[in-house]
Amino acid sequence: MTAVVRRFAAIESYSPPYHLRTTNRRIFGPDDGVGDLVLVHGTLEPGGRADPHYHEHCDQLIFVIAGSCRVRAGDTDEVLNANDTAFLPRQLPHVVDVLGDVPLELLVTYLPALRQGDTHPVEADAAEGDGDG
Repeated sequence: MTAVVRRFAAIESYSPPYHLRTTNRRIFGPDDGVGDLVLVHGTLEPGGRADPHYHEHCDQLIFVIAGSCRVRAGDTDEVLNANDTAFLPRQLPHVVDVLGDVPLELLVTYLPALRQGDTHPVEADAAEGDGDG
């Protein structure tokens, strides 16, 4: 067995579906020999947002590195700051809004691994705590 090392500057960035002003870098995934998980570094610029969506087959863990955001999911409506964490179970619609005028930096883990096509949009009310989500 060997260690797997990633150089952040060498990781290609992408913009995930249903996100505004967001740049992600997939640090690890199943193809890297790290098991059935995904680790992503996300940067959301001021005014950025993860529009209402859910992941059908994976749970999501968000760790805030820097900045501030509002997370709304089901009955949860919380402001997160650096070093705060949120767990979003699979199939729970959620919204993340950047607060303030500095970028939001996150580490996001998906378990099992987020697969292409497993991010689904929902109407805003279902993710924003009306009890339908």
